[in-house]
Amino acid sequence: MLLLRALRIARKHLATVSWTALAVLIALHFASAWALMVLSGEERLVEPVVWAYFYATVALTVGFGDFSPQTDAGRMVAAFYLMPGAVALLASMIGKTTAVLAGLWQRGLHGKRSYRDMEHHTILVGWNGRESHRIVDLLRHEEQGRGEIVIIDVDLEANPRPDEARFVKLATLADPTGYVRAGVRAARRVIIDAATDEQTLAAAMAVRALGGDAHVVAQFDRAESATLLKRHHPEVECTTPVQAELIVRASHDLGASSVAMEMLSLADGPTQYSLVLPLDTGSRRYGDYLVLLRRQHRATLLGYALREAPLKAILNADDDTRVPAGATLFYLASRRIKAADMPLASAMA
Repeated sequence: MLLLRALRIARKHLATVSWTALAVLIALHFASAWALMVLSGEERLVEPVVWAYFYATVALTVGFGDFSPQTDAGRMVAAFYLMPGAVALLASMIGKTTAVLAGLWQRGLHGKRSYRDMEHHTILVGWNGRESHRIVDLLRHEEQGRGEIVIIDVDLEANPRPDEARFVKLATLADPTGYVRAGVRAARRVIIDAATDEQTLAAAMAVRALGGDAHVVAQFDRAESATLLKRHHPEVECTTPVQAELIVRASHDLGASSVAMEMLSLADGPTQYSLVLPLDTGSRRYGDYLVLLRRQHRATLLGYALREAPLKAILNADDDTRVPAGATLFYLASRRIKAADMPLASAMA
């Protein structure tokens, strides 16, 4: 009982020492226990490799039994000095390691860690419950579960999706340091869906002020807010609710709402994608792309947009309309088509 109590007291005090001090204590105990074994007349046990192995098995309490003290003095050293000290020191090291890992996990859970070294990830600014859960699910589906996601919010106390995303908590969405912690400069895309248009506008301005090549999409409730952002940053893609337009269209054209939903759905069946044409493609007829996509990929060309910001889709263009290199094609297909999958030069020569 006295020995167990002494071990608990020792572990309690060892838990408060620094890593450097703990390493020094382990080294001193390792060396001093070896010296006592030498003085006790041990021969085989004090060989360097054997001693390191024996010390580790004692500290880990596994005790394979293949090595043990052969002298009475050596057994006393093992029982009253080696075992208590090694076990206490190892327990302290495990405890400190566990505390560090738990601290890192807690910091990540509560949005206090930095991900500034992350690259090619998606940042989701704002959390709106079920809608945001759906966005994360769709992003993971689109990226086939491989893309990293970082959530930024001001009201969340903990990461709502700890298994699928990282989390950065901010005091305000206008704070640029938070976006630096989220790695915005090297992000692939930033989706801003804050609680209010004012927060979305502030977040978009902060993100663009930091630079980077991320594709920024901002969701607004009012078209006026989107227009205001476009005046300062025309490259930002702004979206607004289309429920009213969809309701009116569905009331005049039976099934219009189902067509619109199917075009944007990521479930089974065709959905809408985009493809940026390589800069060495040259100018081609719209009708050529229409035929090529249909024949080789069973895809339907919807329209195109020029490289200038903001992108404005030109739908159902005339066949003779020239589509320049670098333009974006919008098409309907069952899978995404890569530029490498389209032998443009040979097929249209």
